[in-house]
Amino acid sequence: MRSVHIPLAIAMLALGGGLPLSMVAQAQTAPAIQDKDLTPYQQALLNYQLGKYDEARTAIDAADKAKPGDPNTELLKARILTEQGDYAEGAKILQGLLASKGTVEVQLALGDLLLRKHDFNGAAKSYNLALQAKPNDPDISLKLIYAKVGNSDLTSAEKDASKLKPMDPDHPSYYFAKAALAQATGKTSDAEDDIQTVRTIYGITVANHYLKTYLEVFASAGKDPSTVLTPPISTNGAPVSAKP
Repeated sequence: MRSVHIPLAIAMLALGGGLPLSMVAQAQTAPAIQDKDLTPYQQALLNYQLGKYDEARTAIDAADKAKPGDPNTELLKARILTEQGDYAEGAKILQGLLASKGTVEVQLALGDLLLRKHDFNGAAKSYNLALQAKPNDPDISLKLIYAKVGNSDLTSAEKDASKLKPMDPDHPSYYFAKAALAQATGKTSDAEDDIQTVRTIYGITVANHYLKTYLEVFASAGKDPSTVLTPPISTNGAPVSAKP
């Protein structure tokens, strides 16, 4: 089955944390990729960006079999495993990559995995190392702020948030940093207002792209992340009825 293609460059930028917001909607609304003209790695990369993680896992396993030990394949596999909740195997792959080829992309991937596990101290260390290579990256800065908030290091998080630009045309990191600090101090309505500002300025699709990580940071173990905010947030950005 042939599908409408998303340029590989879009998915590659996304994997490195640099997806332009104008491309987010295009990437997230396309169908799963099952095009035989693409290599298994390309299929895995595109399906990963589409959130089709089972399809991505099947394709990346085929890519790994065809080219064992390839660092790009290993990095993407670790990210897919993270999304599937297999943190132990994902971390094992990333630690191996750090030992042999410690790139900023590997550090960022490890930080994301640890953030998902709520290992905020470990995530902060990885994001700090990633920022040494990309000191002006607002998305890495935002994730470091999340890690600091998770560690209750609010003073340092506020200092980092003050360096973000409120009207960055490509990154709503400033508003999500404000929301995280408000959420951490019990000001849920202020957090909701900041997130609504992102929806207004950047659009619902972009807001949801960033909201995914935000909700995972604040969700308690075993709790539906969508219930972090009051009222809970649906996929189209509208309030939904609270779950029992």
